[in-house]
Amino acid sequence: MQNKIKTLTGLLIMAGLPLLAQAEIYICKDASGKTLTSDRPIPECQDRKVRVLGKNGMTQREIAPPMTEEQKRQKQAEEEKRKADMVAADEQRRQDRALLARYSKEADIEVARGRTLEPVNEQIKREELTIASAAKSLAQARAEAAAQPKSKVPANLQRKIEDLDQQIADSKKVIGERKEEIVQINGRFDQSVKRFRELTSQRTARAEAK
Repeated sequence: MQNKIKTLTGLLIMAGLPLLAQAEIYICKDASGKTLTSDRPIPECQDRKVRVLGKNGMTQREIAPPMTEEQKRQKQAEEEKRKADMVAADEQRRQDRALLARYSKEADIEVARGRTLEPVNEQIKREELTIASAAKSLAQARAEAAAQPKSKVPANLQRKIEDLDQQIADSKKVIGERKEEIVQINGRFDQSVKRFRELTSQRTARAEAK
């Protein structure tokens, strides 16, 4: 009796296999726009979007077509941008933690700004003094040369004038570079002040929300 039951069960399962195989219907449109349907993946639609219907006739899922080379490049670019954004966000959080650890109040930032600018301003002052001294010596040398016949200016005097000219030019170049450095320093500290205000404002808002 048990053997008969097992045999009958096996026959019922085998009879149900076609129904199970047809539980999903694949639908797509070929290159000519013709709608194709099948109970299994359709070879003609390997490069096209395919809808898969369930037993109830409703869309169960969609199979996207393979990406084109342009789509692959775009996806890669988007993925690289996503990773770059994550790295930038991590770096910003690291900088924020360092900023709050370094300064307890905004005035501390201004003190640090002053300390950073001080040696730069001192160098500018030294170069300005050098220019003033060289300019005075240059004026004297040129006056001395002017008193000589044009073709008889001593070689050492002419060399002195050229050296003083170069010294003044070099000092002016250094001053220009230091002034550019001051702009950069102020820019960094201005950004630190701005970010510090944002972070402390956020911290205050979170504390008040508790």
